[in-house]
This record gives sequence, C-alpha cells and structure tokens, in this order.
Amino acid sequence: MTEDSKPYQLRMSAEQLLARARELTGIDLVDEAAIEPLAVLLSAYNADACLHKEGVAAIEKKLLRLLCNRLRMQRDFAAHPEIADVEIKTPTFVYGQFRSGTTKVQKLLAATGDFHYLPFWKTYHPSLFTGERTESPQPRMDEASEYIRWFDAMSPEAQLGHRFQTLEPEEESLILEHSLVSGIYMAFYTMTRYVQWHATQSPAITVEYLRDMLKYLQWQSGVNKPWVLKSPFWVGLEPFIIDVFPDANLVMTHRDPNQTMPSAFRLLDAFHAPFSDKKPEYETLQAGLAMGLEQHLMNRKTRPDIKVLDISYPEITGPGDALAAKVYDFCGIQLSDETVNNIRKWEAENPIHKLGAFKYAQADYQLTPAIINQEFASYIEFANQLF
Repeated sequence: MTEDSKPYQLRMSAEQLLARARELTGIDLVDEAAIEPLAVLLSAYNADACLHKEGVAAIEKKLLRLLCNRLRMQRDFAAHPEIADVEIKTPTFVYGQFRSGTTKVQKLLAATGDFHYLPFWKTYHPSLFTGERTESPQPRMDEASEYIRWFDAMSPEAQLGHRFQTLEPEEESLILEHSLVSGIYMAFYTMTRYVQWHATQSPAITVEYLRDMLKYLQWQSGVNKPWVLKSPFWVGLEPFIIDVFPDANLVMTHRDPNQTMPSAFRLLDAFHAPFSDKKPEYETLQAGLAMGLEQHLMNRKTRPDIKVLDISYPEITGPGDALAAKVYDFCGIQLSDETVNNIRKWEAENPIHKLGAFKYAQADYQLTPAIINQEFASYIEFANQLF
C-alpha cells in the first residue's frame, strides 16, 4: 500500500458474514452473541487497521473461520449436553508481561507429558467439522498449517520472536479470538474503536468462554489431565480467573520492562506486517500493559486469598528441571524421573535462539530507561523486592 493510497475495506457486512457462516456450515442457528462484537470489529478493521490487499483477504477468511467454529461449537453443545458437565480441574495459568518468558514455561510444562495443552491447530480450528468425535483432525490441521505458511511468508521475522507450529503448544489467546471479546485483536492490528468498546466489556465474558471451550476440547479428546495455559493478557485479571476456575494455579513470570518493552514492540511490528503497513500504536500498548500491572499489584493487596507463584527471568533461562520442580511443588504435583527426563530432552532439542536471535533495542522505539522506569515504577519496585 503506497503512502497516498486508501486502505482496503472488508467487502461483507456483519449480517452477510453471519449468513455466509450458516451457509458454509449448514447450521441454521442465529449466533446472537456474535452480532454486537462482530459489528464493532468490522468498524475497527475498516476505520482503524489500514489493511492492505493481502490483509483484508486474510481478515475476511479469518472472520468466517471464527464464526463457523462458533456455530459448530453451539451445534455440538446442543447435541451433547454432557459437555457442560465436563470438569476442568486445577488448570495452570502461566502469565506475565509480553516477552517475559511465558512461552518457555508453557512449552516446557507441556513437554512433561503431565499436562493437557493447546496445540496451534486446536486454537485455529477448535470445533469439530462434522460434530463426530471420531472424525479425522487432519483437515483442521491442514488448514492451520496452510495459515502458518502464509503468515511466515508475509512476516519471516515473526518466527524469531514467536514461532507458530501446527502441533506445538500455543497460547489460548488465539482460541479466545472466537469469543470476539478479547484483547488479542490488538496484537495484530490497530483497533482503536474495538479497544474503546472492549474496555466496556466484563473480562468474565472471555474467561467463561475459555471455560466452555476447554470443556468442549476435553470432551473431544477424552484426555483428563490438568491444563497448562498461557497468555500475557491475564495480567490484572486474576479475580476473574479464580471466579471461574476456583482451583486454578497462577504462575507469573517477571522480567525487567526495560527488556520486555522493546522486544514486545518489535514483535508487534512482525505481527502487524501480514495485515497492514501501518505501524502499531506503541504508546497505547505500553500504557495498557502498565495499567494491567498496576491492577495486578492492586489485586495482590485486596485479594490475599489469590495465591501466585512468582518466577524470575533468570529462573526461566536456567535449568528446566529446577524450574519445573518449583512449579510442580506449587501445584502439588509429584515430579517423577520420567518427567525430568522429558524436560531435559525438550531442552536439548530446543536451545535458545534455535532459529536465530530476535534483535531489538530501546532506541528503535524512542524508549529510554527514564521513560520505562517511570511508566512501570510500581511494578519494578515490587519485582525488585520479590527476588
């Protein structure tokens, strides 16, 4: 898209997208809960995101995928009311600032064999195509792989910061796109109107949607292990998590914002590129992250009943078996010899900077220690007292 050209607009209205989703799935249900957020999303995509040609085509395809998956999930809940009775026991939520080591912790725990986790393809296509649990998952996997190939071709650098892989653990942020009420949209596009609307919505909507999705996926697989989940978007939302998952284990990673902020901005650049030539709104993100951390600190003071395991960045980059031992002790899980062997095997196969270093610098984004230290002063003081 050239400097003076107009951004591309989505061709379909909310009503047309909903009708097309019904047509594609053959499911004649009216998705009432999708109507308002879908309209807000469309407004933001058309007015704020400045989508380029490839981006607008990808967004139209994405919205149809999300709406089709929503309809299929509703179909299956109606056909199998026992899904609502599935128990999600002691899920572990790994969260923290963007770029603070949450991915490493999640993938290491997933590699133990002791947890149920979300591979990318299930975040991309969580719903059964046919409604039959015996169906092959291969078509869902194939479409997820096709998307990853497209995304990597559009933004090769993104793999250095966060690599999407069909069968590898992925954060539930992507699955929560299906709720249509999630902060994840801001990671890939400028969505001013949506951000303003999202601030008026209760986070309970998103957490409850996650609960239902986990029940649905656990019913599909028949696997009855505790889930390990991961998303930076949970920072500050601890009370909502505990309200829905009373026995959840909260594991928070900590790293100096002087390191996380330029790294997060660099990843935003890479995540926006497949959809738009417009630069991300860095200051908006920075302010939002600082607010989330302030809310987290307030939750610590006002809700002492909510227990959080704190992990420093040096612990994350250190020996994996020591890190796992700390998490397992907090979660009340026995650490077996087999688990330790699985961890060491995963570490040997996944050294740091496996694909190359993800390079970034404060100066690239007009950041200075003075700016960051002021914005995150309360959190930095808190973290320094922790370790």
